[in-house]
Amino acid sequence: MAERIDHGLARAAANALRDQVVDAELRTRMRGLPAMLQSSGLAATCAFLLAKAKNHERSDAYWLTAKTLLDEAAGAVGIDPNPDPNLTLDALSQATGPQYVLAETRAAMLALWLSRLAQAKAIAQKEKT
Repeated sequence: MAERIDHGLARAAANALRDQVVDAELRTRMRGLPAMLQSSGLAATCAFLLAKAKNHERSDAYWLTAKTLLDEAAGAVGIDPNPDPNLTLDALSQATGPQYVLAETRAAMLALWLSRLAQAKAIAQKEKT
């Protein structure tokens, strides 16, 4: 049986948050992610996240969020994700109009899962303390 899209997105979100401690800043950023994507779009949202990143590695929540969104969006339209999310963003900017809309839609769907799972993980972490 083929996998449902939302199952794949839930897995991608879980993988992104697996080793992350969901602190107040990350929780807030994830909660606002769907609205930010809706109002600003994929390119502007990811550019903002990458600009806020203090370092370019998985331990930086802003960088990780941008990379996760961009990798999923690029993969949805057949663009190979680059280890550098800035290059993936550049590649997406070269996509056709319909490809970009599909990529942006996929990123918005992933953002909902990131928001849900970050909230759940923050509550679980709080209950452990």
